Amino acid sequence: VTPASTHLLLVFLTATIATVYTVDNCRQNRHPLHLLSQICTPQNSAITFAGNRTIAIDSIKFSIETKADLFKAKGIAYECLFLIRNNVRRDYNSPVFHSRCCPSSSEDIIEAYKSSADILFREKKDFLGLIARAHQQEADIDNDESTAPFCWDGRDSYQSISVGAGFNSFGALVSANANGIDPNMSDGSAAIERWSKCCSYFRSCDKELECFDQTNASDSLCCELGEGLDHHLILPALREPSVSVRLKINNVGKGEVVSETINIEQEGSLRMFDVSGVLWPAGYLLGLCLSNPISCGVPEVMDAVTSNELHDGQQPIAIELGAGVGFSSIAFAKAIQYHEKKANNKQQNGVPLIVATDISNPSLALITSNAYKNGVGNLVLALDANHTDPKMLSSISQQIASPSGEGNELKDGFDVIIGSSLQALFDGTSLQGAALWQSLDALLSKKNPNAVVILSHVGTWDEKIELPPSPSESLFECVRRISGDHFEMKTRDGKNSDFELVLLRRRRSML
Repeated sequence: VTPASTHLLLVFLTATIATVYTVDNCRQNRHPLHLLSQICTPQNSAITFAGNRTIAIDSIKFSIETKADLFKAKGIAYECLFLIRNNVRRDYNSPVFHSRCCPSSSEDIIEAYKSSADILFREKKDFLGLIARAHQQEADIDNDESTAPFCWDGRDSYQSISVGAGFNSFGALVSANANGIDPNMSDGSAAIERWSKCCSYFRSCDKELECFDQTNASDSLCCELGEGLDHHLILPALREPSVSVRLKINNVGKGEVVSETINIEQEGSLRMFDVSGVLWPAGYLLGLCLSNPISCGVPEVMDAVTSNELHDGQQPIAIELGAGVGFSSIAFAKAIQYHEKKANNKQQNGVPLIVATDISNPSLALITSNAYKNGVGNLVLALDANHTDPKMLSSISQQIASPSGEGNELKDGFDVIIGSSLQALFDGTSLQGAALWQSLDALLSKKNPNAVVILSHVGTWDEKIELPPSPSESLFECVRRISGDHFEMKTRDGKNSDFELVLLRRRRSML
């Protein structure tokens, strides 16, 4: 055996030997595992199961198929995935870590969640209503601790701090060589690595991990995403059960900007290849903008909402195409909430402000769950719709945004259309008959001169939105383009943002 081969063998063996952690390690590092603690009681742990059945799998199936409580089922599934992936030692003195609580395989947990959810979607036509009622019934139970990242000061305490208070970015807070991170990494790559080590749901149980600045312990490390931070670089966070975003919302009535954190559930590890089940950078940018359109540089969005007196609270104001996890619609609903007259009118009438569309049942479930979880469940309506089908969109516009009835003859279409990374629509936009222009024409109001469209996309390559070269050939015109640099969404190597917002409206001569 050569020295070189011996070295390779040692490297291989080192890589395959995982660290084994104890219960105390994990609980000291902010993994309370409280859902498993509730269901895996000593009495239940004495039950004998056949095959791959465990207490957790039975609880997941019951929560979804009987209660339509995907949130609780997801929490149980992720707590088991955490134990499995972090190689937490089975402790037969603790029911939470007992082998009859969670299965030994991640695949068994994932399959239990997916199969039960698919049964709910297939057998219950009103599954969105059932999910909404489950959230309303559990409104007084706070389960955020098990799935969402929080600001942490390294002493196992939770804090709510404003973005930018005491630090400029995650990368600036932790020293370059902390936690074994390569000091030669770019700032962006180092920030991603630090977030993964300190903020990921699957972060290590290593209690020696330092996730706060030792030189200034009063500064808190915040795992939230937000304007001015470089956390957007972790998106899409494909494995994570949720992400938390700090929004800056313009409170028009009081003339101030308020900060509010919203927690967005994802499918993450439970549906790894479902692209609509996680928050993407373009959707994140759109949501940041819509939470404060004036600061974003698109005051026309709020003008479209507030200036149209044709709407009397009986129809939705806006529609999102391909809403995914619903982040942009929720952020926009939060902004409109601060226009109290509009929001209160909608709430009293039971009419949603925003219709959030998608063709994926898991996404529709996420939109509903996230809307209720963040206090706008009565303002955001999830709707199954294909944004590449103009006929379907015309039907939605006529039935939802322009219902028939006395006084409704002046109402047509939506005042605001939003969307992000709609690859099926963003192809070939320089052509007059492109799918994007047909879809927008089917939905956007012709009677409201202030009606607008705001889209977020990669501002380069094939996804870049370009209008037909001859203005006379286009139904729409570009009002403004805003770079992701407005929200400091630099690339991981510090270059200008890949993303941009495009504000569109009907061509003036077409009105």
